Amino acid sequence: MGGVRKTIDFWRAKKSGFAGMGRKGIFFTFIAITIMAVFIIIFTPQSGVSLQKNSQALKTRIGSVDGYVSDLESSYFETVLRATTFKAVLSLIFYVNSTGSYLTDFDSAFSEVMVTGRINGLPIDSITGKKIMENSTLTDWNNKIISTAKDTLNVNTTITIINVSASQSKPWNIDSRLLVNFTVASNVAEWKKSSAVTATIGIEGLHDPYYLVNTDKAYTNQIKKSTVEFNQWSIEKVREHLRNGSYMYWQNSDAPSFLMRFTDSISPSGCCGIESFVNPNKITPSDRIESYMDYLFWTHKFAGNCTQLYNITGLWDEFKFFKLDLGHMAKYNITSQYAVKTC
Repeated sequence: MGGVRKTIDFWRAKKSGFAGMGRKGIFFTFIAITIMAVFIIIFTPQSGVSLQKNSQALKTRIGSVDGYVSDLESSYFETVLRATTFKAVLSLIFYVNSTGSYLTDFDSAFSEVMVTGRINGLPIDSITGKKIMENSTLTDWNNKIISTAKDTLNVNTTITIINVSASQSKPWNIDSRLLVNFTVASNVAEWKKSSAVTATIGIEGLHDPYYLVNTDKAYTNQIKKSTVEFNQWSIEKVREHLRNGSYMYWQNSDAPSFLMRFTDSISPSGCCGIESFVNPNKITPSDRIESYMDYLFWTHKFAGNCTQLYNITGLWDEFKFFKLDLGHMAKYNITSQYAVKTC
């Protein structure tokens, strides 16, 4: 009986040991699975997060290049056109001064200087002796834009100039117009554009080609707008006008525009004709049978025809031999008490 009890107690103890071992094994197995799960979560690529980051980077990249393209159209080209227009016009004035002759064709000369810095195939700076167009042509500026965009944005820019021109719609301004095609290519997209760019510069302070050519550079006159209203002229205002060498714009005037003065055109401008008085103290001989209104004087409109001219004796104390035709006497309100017929 005692032996049987001992045998039963032994198997009970054995079973209890197996039970303890089972509980411990399950616990260790759970820990192992948990650690493996953590490792899997940490080291498995997070495809959703990666795609989101790539998408945001792509949007930023496209936005930067699109901003550059927009700036080209709305700002860069206009700034370059305005600066180059001023320098090209200034260079053409120096060219007229250096050669002592008018331009044959303003449009072609302006376009050539703007794009290449040349006139009739020769560098205009070498003729004028002024380094105005050096590194300042439209081509030069376009190359600078292309290089800067490549360095800063890593994009390839191609700029093609279709046409560039200048005209006047107002008497005191020059309007320039640039037609250009350009392409901007990056590693994410490509932009192709065509643009018509306009810019405006003032003419005040620029020398009048009429005076440079017709006096062989002995008498220069810079454009200065008169501040006198059209109905406020008097003999004293005319005196001040002569002293200042200023210019007047009259509606429906027969005078040429500033740009027309590069080619010795005497046709009425219509929109933009400006005129000034020739100062008899600055020419030799001072006494000429001419109307001393500049475009009439240089084209000899009244040459030798003294019957249609008046000596403006009210100014002869300072501007001896100054004469005008009847039409301009009326415009500038010079009355008979200050004038007598030349003959």
